[in-house]
Amino acid sequence: MFTADDKSLRQSWLDAALSRFAADNEASMRETRTLLESIVQDRALHARLINTMSMLEHMGSHKVMATCHSATIDQATLQHVAEEAHHAFFMKRQAEKCAGREMTYVAQDLLAPASARMYFQRLEALVVRLLAKGRGSRAAYLYMSMIVEFRALWFYGLYEQCLKRAGYAMSLKRLIGEERHHLNDMAQRLELAGDLDDARARRLLDAERRLYRRFLGALKRATA
Repeated sequence: MFTADDKSLRQSWLDAALSRFAADNEASMRETRTLLESIVQDRALHARLINTMSMLEHMGSHKVMATCHSATIDQATLQHVAEEAHHAFFMKRQAEKCAGREMTYVAQDLLAPASARMYFQRLEALVVRLLAKGRGSRAAYLYMSMIVEFRALWFYGLYEQCLKRAGYAMSLKRLIGEERHHLNDMAQRLELAGDLDDARARRLLDAERRLYRRFLGALKRATA
């Protein structure tokens, strides 16, 4: 547990947690990179992947609003919602540009949609269950957002590298910058509330890694 007056400790915790996350996901990194490199070469599959990312960003913005709908919603949370919604819009626009047609969130326009939705739903259920005793929806929102941002920053970083190697004219620089800001913001807000706990975060990140492995497996089967 960290105190609200030690921001350097929070930042050092986040740096260490990011390094640990990268190490724990080393095997997944190799598999994900190989999969992304293959998908980027297939225009139809690539459009469906981008559209799947759009759907996940849309789900994220919706879940933030569903969790933080009270009259006390603050500016930082509204900014978070707006940026997640913009990420969904950006990805949707890029997906349709890649496909050369309009796309929706139906199965034929997505990759492994059931697994993608399940990833979010099961992670949310785990967060809510772990924080059930003595903590409200705000702590659940902060932890859920922070854990998801670990994966988003990791995944988009790999994706950006694959896009550059393929010479694909799509930059994720702004999106990655905003995801990095979200991650730092969630950790800071948890710290200020006295809820940033390393053991709890590790448990949730371990659970998220298992859920991501399932999603990755589903993506590989969908593109085989």
